[in-house]
Amino acid sequence: MSISSGVIPYVSVAISFALSRGLAGFLAKPLRCTRSEQPACGRLFAFGRLSGQHGFTLLELMVVLVIIGVILTFVGLSGGGDSRAEQMQLEMRRLAALIELASEEAVLRSEQLAIRFGETDYEFMLLEADQWSPISDIPLLRPRELPKGIELRLELQENPPPGLKAEEAESPQVFLLSSGEMTPFILTLSAPETERRFQVKASLLGQLELE
Repeated sequence: MSISSGVIPYVSVAISFALSRGLAGFLAKPLRCTRSEQPACGRLFAFGRLSGQHGFTLLELMVVLVIIGVILTFVGLSGGGDSRAEQMQLEMRRLAALIELASEEAVLRSEQLAIRFGETDYEFMLLEADQWSPISDIPLLRPRELPKGIELRLELQENPPPGLKAEEAESPQVFLLSSGEMTPFILTLSAPETERRFQVKASLLGQLELE
């Protein structure tokens, strides 16, 4: 895969996300935010948030910058070394950033979110009317497939607290609560072509640690 063919899809995702979140509105309108319109958790630009339009959060902007940053890092290193390991590192950093974004959204929206992990894919979900469904109003949290050859292994805490445990096989395994808590887990990415492994560990309080 050429550098350009690998980078363009990710950059286009970042651009489309910025547009979908109202960047044009930010450029066209003056910043006018009242205290009552701003959640305590860091909503930066809340243009018409209460009227159904989407705004930016600081974390959302940071997620876009993280994604672009790791893409550029991957491009810079792709000329040599362990390219598969570099690809896994890119995917793990992006996944960790998306989990942080989803956790913040759960708090801001006072809703219960979750993540369903497969062997080669993952998707963020929302609890609506006692049913889990994919999140559709946040482009960055769309279902994602890992690059071919990269495998995902999820390890859950043996006895998670009530409300943080999957009840059915098809249910999401990791829950992101409106309280800021999440199911403790260890997520590992691996590939046959390299001995290197990349992990992200999550605590009950929603703290993530990359290894």
